[in-house]
Amino acid sequence: MFKYYIYLVYHISLYYFYFLIVNSNILLKYYFIYDDGDVMTEINHNNKKSKNIDINNIDIDKSNINCNKIPSSKNKNIIKTIDKNIIDNIYSDGFPIAQYGLYIKRVKHYKTFKIPVDAGFTCPNKDGTLDTKGCIFCPKMGRPISVKYCNTKYPLKEQIEKQIEKQKNKGIEKFYIYFYPGTNTYGTPNKLKELWDFALSYPDVIGLSIGTRPDCLEDEKLDILEDYVNEGYEIWIDLGIQTMHQRTLNILNRRHKVSDTVRTILECKKRGIFVCGHVILGLPNETWDDMMKTAKILSKLEIDALKIYPLVVIQNTELENLYWRGEYKTLDKKQYIKLVCDFLERLSPYVLIQRLSKDKTPDEIKISPEWNLHRLNILNEVSNELKRRNTKQGVYYQIEKN
Repeated sequence: MFKYYIYLVYHISLYYFYFLIVNSNILLKYYFIYDDGDVMTEINHNNKKSKNIDINNIDIDKSNINCNKIPSSKNKNIIKTIDKNIIDNIYSDGFPIAQYGLYIKRVKHYKTFKIPVDAGFTCPNKDGTLDTKGCIFCPKMGRPISVKYCNTKYPLKEQIEKQIEKQKNKGIEKFYIYFYPGTNTYGTPNKLKELWDFALSYPDVIGLSIGTRPDCLEDEKLDILEDYVNEGYEIWIDLGIQTMHQRTLNILNRRHKVSDTVRTILECKKRGIFVCGHVILGLPNETWDDMMKTAKILSKLEIDALKIYPLVVIQNTELENLYWRGEYKTLDKKQYIKLVCDFLERLSPYVLIQRLSKDKTPDEIKISPEWNLHRLNILNEVSNELKRRNTKQGVYYQIEKN
């Protein structure tokens, strides 16, 4: 009798599951690296449940995402989707990297500039919501930037207007407002909309770039940003990804999951919101294979752009303590150039590269590395190394994909 009962429950469950599949569209699957080593996670995009699957069985179904169906824009000059033909032309002209700057010059008929502003946002990893320590590389003050008017001692209005005035004198015509220090979506939707509305009220502002964490972009906030897209504004999320390996995020004390990153990228893509991910090379305990897997996963997610940085040790951080105890050593310049080239070779050729270094950290608080972090210097050295190798961005990604 007991065996018959188990048999009955089992078959009823199977019929119920079949009913869900054929009567809904909620089971579209995305497969990405989520945990350590050879473990993958299957992420159900709508209900966020997951289970471990084989790393070699990656199957991505994006049939419900069509970025070409973004509503027509009032502003004919904003980017609606990344144009792969333009990127192909960049490579045809001899450039080994899909540089964001080159791309923008070919898309827009005017000069643009990102105005960095500090709206005073804190972080859930510092204010006690998740933790009080923050990430191991983040200083206690949390605002190490060398731009004069990107500072809370100036009202937001003054931060914007002073910088617009300065850049217009250099011939810049249109602007993005870049909410930079802190977690800039860590607030109520009403408060965020008030700030974003104000930033977009300037006639020469064509969009926003918003720096945030993967776990601080709830649907209600994304819906507000989608409304701006539909109104004709260009919206970018600068997303602190760092890595696609959970064990490394734990070491960094990031206090979010890789699944948060996956969800945010896919939700933004559905809404026509661009994502520029921030990735760090040379993180504690990460191997070469780990870093290359991060490139592979972000490529499969079809992320729009990346900023790639070396890990920088600065004062008043837990990373500084690790450094002085000899438990962490920064990359030397040659190592970093090689890693960036390796990473780019395995990245999709259609991911725009916004930066290859971190040069806004004030020298007075930087501990290591001691070599010149200036982005143009690093860009030139990476480009020259790729040319020496006779390769370019995406060369091995294409081979692996085929």
